Amino acid sequence: MPDTGTPSLTRLRLTFATRRTLAHVSVLDLGRIWERSLRRAAVPLRYSQGFNPRPRMQFAAPLPTGCGGEAELLDIWLDEPRTPDEIAAALEGKLPPDLHLRRVEAVVPDAPPLADLLRASHYRLLLRGVEVAPAARAVEALLARTEVLRPRRGRRRDRMYDLRPLILELRAAPAGKPWDVALWMHLRAEVGATGRPDEVLAALGFDDLPRRCTRERLILAAQEGADGR
Repeated sequence: MPDTGTPSLTRLRLTFATRRTLAHVSVLDLGRIWERSLRRAAVPLRYSQGFNPRPRMQFAAPLPTGCGGEAELLDIWLDEPRTPDEIAAALEGKLPPDLHLRRVEAVVPDAPPLADLLRASHYRLLLRGVEVAPAARAVEALLARTEVLRPRRGRRRDRMYDLRPLILELRAAPAGKPWDVALWMHLRAEVGATGRPDEVLAALGFDDLPRRCTRERLILAAQEGADGR
């Protein structure tokens, strides 16, 4: 019987960053970019069966449109064992300029899907057109509210949801030029309960301001107790 407590060399987790142009691609397009890059690197991806085989790849969560990521997560399944070092070496020079591999690690083969493990996300938003003091007051006022109703997206916009319990932490600080304010957001990111940075900006009244968004970190269930956040 296989030892499922041992990380597998056929399921690997890639930690990566996206910059500039890739902040505006969909998760489907990002998946295609990764597939092409892995094929160029001759990584033996495992494919699904059927008329339209797709590589077994799984992102933790789509990036909000316009956001870059500093530590995004992607699981890939292989047809042949490869070590993390072998995959990292194979991908060297094969990724587009705005896609950067940070780390490769082995994953227990029957570990839950990344989406099921995700608990929270950390964002940094740089804003122009507002000073730190009024931004800090807006943050304080928002956090003092017991309920922040926002319209749902898509066809259910006539229904509202409460954004407030999805905001775990929010603070404003000075930012370096040419930006005026840095907003730090720690938002829930669970199935059916995901806080979005653009919704927080709208609730603050800052949704029309020029901005740069970066998702700095994804928090998985196994990490919650380890760092207390």
